[in-house]
Amino acid sequence: MELKIPTPEQAYWGLRAMKTVALADGVLDDSERHMMEAVQRIFGTTYSPQEIAPITPDELARSFPDPHLRQQLAQGLIVMSLIDGKANAQETNLVEQFAQALEVSALEVKGLRHVLKGEIFQLRLDLVRRFWLRDKVKEIWNTEGIGGLYTFMRGMLGAYEDTALAARYQALKHYPSGSLGRAYWEYCRKNGFALPGEKGGAPEQILFHDCAHLLSGYGTAPEEEVQVACFSAGFQRRDPWLFVFFVLLQFHVGIRMTPITEARTGFFDPTKALIALRRGAAMTVDLNNGWEYWPVMGEQVEELRRRYNILPAEAFYPASFSNTSEKPRL
Repeated sequence: MELKIPTPEQAYWGLRAMKTVALADGVLDDSERHMMEAVQRIFGTTYSPQEIAPITPDELARSFPDPHLRQQLAQGLIVMSLIDGKANAQETNLVEQFAQALEVSALEVKGLRHVLKGEIFQLRLDLVRRFWLRDKVKEIWNTEGIGGLYTFMRGMLGAYEDTALAARYQALKHYPSGSLGRAYWEYCRKNGFALPGEKGGAPEQILFHDCAHLLSGYGTAPEEEVQVACFSAGFQRRDPWLFVFFVLLQFHVGIRMTPITEARTGFFDPTKALIALRRGAAMTVDLNNGWEYWPVMGEQVEELRRRYNILPAEAFYPASFSNTSEKPRL
């Protein structure tokens, strides 16, 4: 994605909108306060809570004309409305009003209404229609036909085995230490994941997600799954905010969006999420769009990070983290 950094004045207008949404239910709780603090840390502003006055949707629209920043802010307001772990009617209504005034038609706003009304089946259906899975299925259908699609779906269910394919991935054990291939083999064995072709192994078409873990350095704990999703949103060229909305629901609000992972609550840390988003946005390649991993399996992970401009999290630490005790554990 193209992540645009607002000026201090623009950030102030956005913070006013965020505070307005947070106060819609009459309370600015600790999670909402932390969200506003995180935004200020990352964007370099230092407004006190008392300085940040509420704002109406129409007033914001008149003072906030940049269309790209409008889109980003609408997504931030969605996160703010759910950061306390639940959907609220007053906050949802305000998010919709702000989106309408800003002329932003983000589908996540519609998803927020589904969350509020408990329409989980419709919510899942809408997200699946847009998720990367749809594009993968279309690509397989166009290149491999019904046979390829059958194999892919069996792989998604963990019911497909291919000894020749498994042998190719098992051979990654012998790749040089520090290479992407060796790192992938170690990652699967360490976490108890079957390799593609082995029983229970994921289809090759979704291996880009595991490569995102390896190249970003984020692990597989719930909090790190949130970060790798935000990192992936950053490098995605198409519909990037879907990743953020998905993990916010799955790992923070506690709505199970995938059959292979249990829903969790309270794992969306705004500071870490924003840093991960910025790391992904700085990349020069979209791992989910045209990137081929086999040609680089023998290359060192550190070299690939340099080539793809995957910067360490510390590169995006705000100045307030100069005190070591304040640095997030990423």
